[in-house]
Amino acid sequence: MSGDHFARALVGRVASFMAGALALVAVSNLGACHTPREGTDKPSEGTAGPNDGQGPASGVPYSRPGVAHTSNIDMVAISSDGAAALSRDQIGGTRLWPALDGSREPLPIPVQGPQQFSVQPRGDGFTVAVVDSAGGAKIFDVDEQGEVAELGALAPFQPLFGIYVLPGGERALALFRDHSIRLVDRTAQELFRFEESRFRPTSLRLGADGKRFVALTRGNGNEFEVQSMRVVEDDGGEGPRLRLHGAARPATPSQVATETTAVLSPDATRFVVVDRPTNNEWELAVIDLAEKVEAKKVTVRVPAHVVPNLGFVSNDHLLVSTAEGSLSWLVDLDDGSNHPRASAPQDFVTQGRAQAVGAGIQAAAHGSWLYVHDVDDRSHRYLGYRDFQTQSVGISPKGQWVAWAYMSGPIFVEGLGDNEGERFEINSEPGVGTLKVRFLDEEHLVSISNMGGILLHRWRDGTHVDAAGIQGGIRALHFEPSLGVMLIERHNNDARLFEVSTEGFAGPYIVADQAFRSGLLAEGTKRHPEAIMWTLDSANKLRHYGLEELRGDPSQTDVMAKGDAILPGKVAPLAIDRDGRHYGVRWNGSTMELFVDADGEVKTKVAASGDISGIVPSPSGKAFLAIHQRGQSTSLSAHDSTSLEERWSFSTGVFHNELVWSPDDRFVAVAASTGAVVLDAETGKPVHRRCGIEFVALGAAPATAFNGLNLKSMCEQ
Repeated sequence: MSGDHFARALVGRVASFMAGALALVAVSNLGACHTPREGTDKPSEGTAGPNDGQGPASGVPYSRPGVAHTSNIDMVAISSDGAAALSRDQIGGTRLWPALDGSREPLPIPVQGPQQFSVQPRGDGFTVAVVDSAGGAKIFDVDEQGEVAELGALAPFQPLFGIYVLPGGERALALFRDHSIRLVDRTAQELFRFEESRFRPTSLRLGADGKRFVALTRGNGNEFEVQSMRVVEDDGGEGPRLRLHGAARPATPSQVATETTAVLSPDATRFVVVDRPTNNEWELAVIDLAEKVEAKKVTVRVPAHVVPNLGFVSNDHLLVSTAEGSLSWLVDLDDGSNHPRASAPQDFVTQGRAQAVGAGIQAAAHGSWLYVHDVDDRSHRYLGYRDFQTQSVGISPKGQWVAWAYMSGPIFVEGLGDNEGERFEINSEPGVGTLKVRFLDEEHLVSISNMGGILLHRWRDGTHVDAAGIQGGIRALHFEPSLGVMLIERHNNDARLFEVSTEGFAGPYIVADQAFRSGLLAEGTKRHPEAIMWTLDSANKLRHYGLEELRGDPSQTDVMAKGDAILPGKVAPLAIDRDGRHYGVRWNGSTMELFVDADGEVKTKVAASGDISGIVPSPSGKAFLAIHQRGQSTSLSAHDSTSLEERWSFSTGVFHNELVWSPDDRFVAVAASTGAVVLDAETGKPVHRRCGIEFVALGAAPATAFNGLNLKSMCEQ
């Protein structure tokens, strides 16, 4: 890519992303760009990137494989400095957004269904505290490389209302359901406990410095009291203390107090609640916590049928927004003036409650995307992924690269092992996604589009070497690099065989024997040493084809006369590997059993379950994967082909679109509608994940923001 071309592409994208949003990748038309990447691909067991933990490479923002929300966001929290946010979606997935300018992709936090959470930066990383679904709490450290580690926990047999990380990230306030407030460190060790018999707080609001906060105690109906408190550092050697500060102040709003209808100023001297509607305005009550005076009333122009949401931008300016598309307003609490600001996203389901404001930044939910509004700069952006549904995956012969294909967007090629952190993009035809992808060698890639277009790429520079095509309805793709042949199965029960080299394609040779299953062979079989392909039809007739035979264009009569019927009592295999071994499941009269038939030498083992729907042998034939279909869930188990013993299992959680081995047997890759993962074939542990492509910052709400699947992503399994 030329310097001028790169500059033009980068400038164009930055302009569209709004000021402050960084373009992660700039791509040229039908070309490829190389972007080095730093950081980890594993949220809970990651390792440093290529620069060995010394921070991002010069000029390149830290990034990592994406983890998109796969359901609509329904809870948001923001750090006191407005630099980071947490979000939860409707199926409980939790994400940390380590930057709100589009420069860093969100990280998954390993807690499902949190009730409440809080985040604060700490050096180059973050401290995250979460009240989990059981009512207990967990505290996590997120380092500069994106690795997430649990530091401590509070058991659910003493449940909490909330846990709030203090600015600086070293300590947190834990509010228990016994109404005690406890100051804890990052390992959840208690430093101080505050409790009084008549003091029964149910939620806290923190000031920006972490030294001052307020506790809310419920009264009758919507009434409550606001009690100022302080964190006092004790010089007598006894450590920090929590102290009441002044008298409690009553609040009598017409609305129930929530995180967005009852808010504290950054300096902890003002507390504002949504009071009551008057015509086409809402009245807000401003409680002065520094002086004992009557609450001041200010009004804001918000429709009476919509409850406004509040967030302090500064000590004397309050952002008021709604969720029905009308303008937000910046309210000056001193003179009562209203200043227009950008509309928050429309969201009639949650009425905009999924939002938070910190240091002049508003973060709000919009489907699976995050809306970020810089109130002072009067700018906004939407952060999210264009797609997360992985259609196909391929691994290079030496196991150095993995390619992801999507129903929309480009093909991504990312490094494994020594190449970890590097990424290339290859644009697909506009409006047409990629259905299948395979490596020919370390430098060449074959892709098949949704419309059946076949391309041979030199993927490092995006060059298209050759093109071919097929009339859609593609069911499966098989590739045998040792012979340079590619087999494409169609749903019409016919197949196309292509010869493939670095120069291009030859063929196709059409095989129309109505087979519902077919595959490739590396060196033939004992009975058919010339065979490079096999097929199995619904009459349990197994046919073998040689390359010269297919080149010779056999007639339909010749084809149908071929083949060997599977003997009565024998079970049709679920798979045949490249060496001709048969794999399957059969009933032995009392239970289901796995079998491997190596040219008449049969090994069997009782199957642990009878739900195996498919088998995928490894290229060497030393192992195989069994696909278990259990209701709406899918899992994999890896087995030794000699002993048939199970090595490991992995739950994908959803139907997968593709399951492949790396040519060297080292990796197993799974592509699904909720993302993709590369597993170590020996242990089943994830070594690389991709659950979202084209993380971008947009100035307008994307049309796909509400296209969630309501299923856990592959990166959360």
